[in-house]
Amino acid sequence: MCVSDNGAQFKSHEFENLLQSNCITHRTSAAFYPATNGQAERFVQTIKKHLKAMNEEQGDINLKIRLLLMQLREAENSEGESPYTLMFGRYLRTRLDALMKPVQEKTETVTMTTPYKGRCFNVDDRVQVRNYTNNKKWEFGTEKKREGLMHYVVTLDDGREWRRHVDQVRLTHYRADT
Repeated sequence: MCVSDNGAQFKSHEFENLLQSNCITHRTSAAFYPATNGQAERFVQTIKKHLKAMNEEQGDINLKIRLLLMQLREAENSEGESPYTLMFGRYLRTRLDALMKPVQEKTETVTMTTPYKGRCFNVDDRVQVRNYTNNKKWEFGTEKKREGLMHYVVTLDDGREWRRHVDQVRLTHYRADT
């Protein structure tokens, strides 16, 4: 799966053909909501910070970049799994692992026992969605479907469909005159 913003480079016919030929699903973030792409933005900041620090050290830059990438692939996320482990289903063996004796596997796992308490909307809920096309700040419509955890497709009163992030949608009791 490829998640991107709505940039022209990601909407081109060539890019769509590339993804389709490699059986990759393409998802886009909600318009005017860069926080959706925050993980990628944070990764770029991390790489830049480390490259700047490496520039002051002596040694081969290619080796330093390989070591940095290995460290990032080995770093655990909030769920205790590294990107390498998630991708390949096994742990990356490092030099430190070769020096240490085997450690017993963790016996307890951390699970989320409480359900998501954020804003959730149901199909056919009456909502208002943020409008970025003109001076009218909000448009009214009906929830059509949910896409993932944070995105919704809303059918507006005039028939248009907009995809919006949960932060750009509000539940309302206002009914349009029909």
